[in-house]
Amino acid sequence: MSEWDGGDEARVEELLRVNAELAAEVRSLSLGRRDAPRSGPIPASRRLARLASEAARLPEVEAELAEMRVQRDSLLAHKEAQEREIARLRGGPAGLLRRLRSRLRSRP
Repeated sequence: MSEWDGGDEARVEELLRVNAELAAEVRSLSLGRRDAPRSGPIPASRRLARLASEAARLPEVEAELAEMRVQRDSLLAHKEAQEREIARLRGGPAGLLRRLRSRLRSRP
């Protein structure tokens, strides 16, 4: 049985490609063709630390979200009550009189 299987061949090819890119970059830097090395992605340790801190804050954020949902639901109920009150005040003969009086008062 061979040490290498099909998945390893693709990995070896990828590593050879990356190695060739890094060698070309080192040559460019040593010959003065480039001023600084290219920046790489965030190191895994820093990314892991950031994810761990975000995970630690998750319960706090969920509590804030639940509180905001309660506030939103309260505001929606208040808005619906105001819309019903406005419809009641505008409707019927009394609403018609209110609108006419308002228009007469706004005339110059």
